Amino acid sequence: MIPTLPSLSLSLEEQLLIQQLRNQYQRNSATMLQSEKYYFGEQEIKNLRIAVPKELEGHIQSRVGWGAMAVDPYVERLNADCFRRVDATDGDEYLMAMMDANNFASEQTLAFTDALSMGPAYWVVGSPASRGDAPVVTVESPLNTAVLWDLRGTSPRAMMQEYWSEDGRRRGALLVPGKTVHMAQNDKGEWVVTGRDEHGFNFVPVVRMANRPRTNNRSGSSEITIPLQAIIDEACRTLMCLAVGREVYSAPQKAILGAAEAAFTKADGSVASVLETYMTKVLAIERDENGDLPTLFQFTAYDPSVFTKVLDWLASSAAGIVSALPTDMGLYTQGNPASAEAGLVADDRRNRRTKRMQRQFTGPLCEVAKMAVRFDNLGKLPAEYEQLAIDWTPPEMFSPALVSDAVSKEISAGAVPATSDVTLKRLGYNAVDRQRLAQDRVADDARNMGMALAHGLLPQQGGTGGDTEGV
Repeated sequence: MIPTLPSLSLSLEEQLLIQQLRNQYQRNSATMLQSEKYYFGEQEIKNLRIAVPKELEGHIQSRVGWGAMAVDPYVERLNADCFRRVDATDGDEYLMAMMDANNFASEQTLAFTDALSMGPAYWVVGSPASRGDAPVVTVESPLNTAVLWDLRGTSPRAMMQEYWSEDGRRRGALLVPGKTVHMAQNDKGEWVVTGRDEHGFNFVPVVRMANRPRTNNRSGSSEITIPLQAIIDEACRTLMCLAVGREVYSAPQKAILGAAEAAFTKADGSVASVLETYMTKVLAIERDENGDLPTLFQFTAYDPSVFTKVLDWLASSAAGIVSALPTDMGLYTQGNPASAEAGLVADDRRNRRTKRMQRQFTGPLCEVAKMAVRFDNLGKLPAEYEQLAIDWTPPEMFSPALVSDAVSKEISAGAVPATSDVTLKRLGYNAVDRQRLAQDRVADDARNMGMALAHGLLPQQGGTGGDTEGV
């Protein structure tokens, strides 16, 4: 039998899909790129050319990192601890082993950052690299990904990803039901097939994890909202004006009436520089031929608080949008540091928003796990994995002493068992720690039972007249 070689050319249907997907990418990338620039503080600030001269545009730059404050604090609170079946009380070892093989702990952070900063994040599942390995699960940037959806906007029909490889070639992957086509551009800029993964599964292995989705926009939107972007622009312009005022008007301006031109020249007759004039000549100017001294006026130096007060107001407005503490936005608050309870109350809105994000991201992450199970089971999903759940790490930063005291009182009152998985989770132990503790308890029980049996088999001292009665 002669094996069938994969086609190195794209079919007409595949070419049309690629063109359609690339058009969609060009339409959607502008908004995401804008949000990405605000996240890194690299957005372009328009100069109104009123307070800042055109000559200073390229020399004075201002950056405000408030865009990251709308993303990073929530990424720090989001952590999917483990996957489990809905009828189970602890993490599923099979699922966790498969996700750990794909470095899920760090990959989920990338997905959360993309979703919160740009709107969507995309998980892609692929066939194992070699027989016996776990399916490949990766997070792909929405900046180089385009997806076609069904009429409801929930099920993917096709996906294309483009990227630059280490050899300097532009490569891509086209995902359609039943196969994944790997491509690269030749010297003419044409796409040629470099490989095909004919897995035969009747679904496109891509999952969209959207932040703030709407019925008219399933792909979601960034946490760096348009009002926040406007405030950041105003803060950058205020900082730019502050920098110009510092460079130009921080030294008190002087006006001299009746001074001769010779007062501004050096001994050799050359014109003195501005700094030399300001630091020397002006302080020791001579009388004129009539013996009169020039009249000297000094203007009041500019007050930087004019701009810093505006910056404080803008920081307060931005803090209200991103639910940040004043200190997080650089605002100084007088008084002693807040207590642990006061800190929890102040962070309550952020924690509530984090819990809303957890509910929003649970469905997509469970779908990723299901797809990985399908790839590991020839495209079929076992019945016990049809419904999955995620245990999230609590977003609140509780004081260990307060939590331990509260849990100890509940145990003493008989409300919860001391070794319950729920009790250990409330104390802050993750899924791995709870499994290890369960194993240690079994080992300790076996050790204690052995000691008890050994103690029972030892001769017992007792009786009268020094008689020894043993068992």
